[in-house]
Amino acid sequence: MLAVIPALLYTRPCKAMLLATLLLLCGCTGTSRIPEKDALFTGFSVKVDDTNDSSNRKKIIETELSGTVRPKPNFSFLGMRPKLAIYNTFYTEKEKGLKNWIQDKLGEPPVLLSTVDTASVSEVMRGRLHNRGYFNNDVRSKINLKKKTATIDWFATVSEPYRIRQIVYTSTDSLPVQQDIELTKAESVLKTGDPYDLEKMTAERVRIDAYLKNKGYYYFSPDVLIFSVDTTVGNRQADVLMRLKNNVPDYTLRPYKLDDIYIFANYALGDSLSVSDTISFRNYKYIPNENYVRARHLLRGVFLEQDSLYSRQDHLLTINRLAGLSAYKFVNIDYKPDTTKVGSLDTFIYLTPSFKKSLQMEGRYVSKSNNFAGPGLTLSFKNRNALKGSELLSVDFTGNFESQVGGRGSQSSAESNQNKNINLSSYELGVQSTLTFPRIISPFRLRNLRTEFVPQTRMTLGFNFLNRVQYFTMNSFNASYAYNWRPKKEFTHDLTLINLQYVRLGKTTEAFDSLLRDNSLLRRSFENQFIIGSIYQLTFSNQMEKNRTHQFFNNINLDGSGNFINALQSLTGTEKPTEENPRTFAGRSYSQYLRVENDFRYYFNFGRESQIATRLLAGVGYAYGNSTVMPYIKQFSIGGPNSIRAFRARSIGPGTYDVPDSLAFSYFDQTGDIKLEANVEYRFPIAGFFKGALFVDAGNIWLLKDALKEDGTPDRPGGKFESGKFLNQLAIGTGFGLRVDVEFFVLRFDVGIPVRVPTEGGSALSDFKFGFKGDNSMTLNIAIGYPF
Repeated sequence: MLAVIPALLYTRPCKAMLLATLLLLCGCTGTSRIPEKDALFTGFSVKVDDTNDSSNRKKIIETELSGTVRPKPNFSFLGMRPKLAIYNTFYTEKEKGLKNWIQDKLGEPPVLLSTVDTASVSEVMRGRLHNRGYFNNDVRSKINLKKKTATIDWFATVSEPYRIRQIVYTSTDSLPVQQDIELTKAESVLKTGDPYDLEKMTAERVRIDAYLKNKGYYYFSPDVLIFSVDTTVGNRQADVLMRLKNNVPDYTLRPYKLDDIYIFANYALGDSLSVSDTISFRNYKYIPNENYVRARHLLRGVFLEQDSLYSRQDHLLTINRLAGLSAYKFVNIDYKPDTTKVGSLDTFIYLTPSFKKSLQMEGRYVSKSNNFAGPGLTLSFKNRNALKGSELLSVDFTGNFESQVGGRGSQSSAESNQNKNINLSSYELGVQSTLTFPRIISPFRLRNLRTEFVPQTRMTLGFNFLNRVQYFTMNSFNASYAYNWRPKKEFTHDLTLINLQYVRLGKTTEAFDSLLRDNSLLRRSFENQFIIGSIYQLTFSNQMEKNRTHQFFNNINLDGSGNFINALQSLTGTEKPTEENPRTFAGRSYSQYLRVENDFRYYFNFGRESQIATRLLAGVGYAYGNSTVMPYIKQFSIGGPNSIRAFRARSIGPGTYDVPDSLAFSYFDQTGDIKLEANVEYRFPIAGFFKGALFVDAGNIWLLKDALKEDGTPDRPGGKFESGKFLNQLAIGTGFGLRVDVEFFVLRFDVGIPVRVPTEGGSALSDFKFGFKGDNSMTLNIAIGYPF
């Protein structure tokens, strides 16, 4: 897919754009404001000379030493310095105004050679090498001047590092803390034979402290541990000795148990505290108001127990679980020594309630990539403690109006010209209520998961009315019963045990009836749909670890309907279903299908805020038994701002199928049973909160089987999946984007350029037209958030 980018650069519009960009960025070299006897610091290198060390460790050390260079050169991209160019272009000595804002927020002042203290940097590098076990090292620097620019080379000469010969945990007495430290020696990050490393020794102190914190040592700290290193044993070896600091207070080395545990369930900042008015409940001192959150529900999130050793892990687990309750906005836990019992702590849990009820109204204007645009309004009501167990009740009333402001592009037929005069519009009204319980509600007794994330039971009920004015009205009902839980921070399970959806087509127009008569597959997919089944999703993500070079995300979705009901009816001897006489439930025929979709993403982070983001998405849906076609709402579509951005939403496929002029403006027909999509995007910083992107998207949808018209010809010719042809039927698009990323909000502008249209006789890159009008032209996508 990446091969299309060089070809794109040969088009005349792109040549002009590239030339203008290069002239703008290269026109300012960055040296126009450099003082007479100074130079622009443009780069540096660090080389470690050590023939005895492994190349891998050598690279790690060179990277670490490079991080000590201060200040860093100006940001550069493809050999240019856009931030410096902006600074010089908008330079002003005024402290206010637009130019000052652009200069400070989007620009970057020149980094001068005179600001780089090479001697100080070299000394820091020597210290880093010493900390890595290179006790005998030397660091030199060399400045390379070229006109008004300068680079600096640092050369580090080192010998074989000192290695750990043995690790000794010394003790002069038999304190319990010393015995507990001995028990954790096997988990030490320090290993004999490893190079001496100060960072690992610091990490070892932190590890032991974390271990002891979970064994009751509330007042212990890493500073209590002292390392001594003996390098006189010879042969570049060192003995590492660890001991406890002298004259440490006794309470620091003593394990503590929890005594009384007080829970202030309705605490407000500034309240005067009193523990006299308490209710004892399961060995907890519960301070009312019991009418706010019932104790039996609240204690599911408390993992601190009376007479147990203090545990930092249980402390954090309790805070996270209680903070995850919708009824509370602040959680704090404090410990105080019990003056009547040596080695005991009293525990105080303070819970500050959130506002119980809220009403919010949100207005919006939506512009979709299928050329529908219009205003919308949502009114949301929330009760964060609906049943006195921190249940969240959410009721949303929505209304939307959309009108189609354009079409797919130029058409040539008279019928198409007539369609262009049609201004499609629709309005939608809906209500959705969700009741979320911060616990698993099940007929079976389940153990309380020891995880920092609150398990949830979710009940939903909703209704939606859609009026596509020129075509039809549609009523849809939905109800579900679902569980959500996270046993680990990387994994999320979501099981919709009961998923009910009923879609009923209401009034239809003659124009829509004509479309259905001409397309049997479309007609069957729009028949009244009754979905009764289950959905399971498993999500893995390590993206919360921001400093990882390699980040992964994977979501698998399993969706089935009608299988359980159909199996029961088969066991009871119900007549076998046919296309003309399907089985029914509650007087309605139901859909039977299995749908599987997997979304895999990989992110490679490098440089300063640069990233290669990739996505591979595959899905298949298969109707059988009581159904001959997947419900329309469960079929796959492709294209749009979060998919293949060179094409509008639902405007691709299936396969090489070319939508006839009579359907060119309807967008009903371009769905399928199989979906394949791949995306690659290079994301990079430009200036301030402005980020850029270059991307390539590819994909398509297909049918598993052809639906035939009355004359025996396929409803959608070229739409069926064929293993030997599908790669040549991929729609391909490329393009570039600008993102305004202010961390909590991302506004995205992506310009997609079609490279290959999959229809028979479809266009290629050579047919590309510069601009946003007509076929084979650019597509502007405006969206919130990143596409993946």
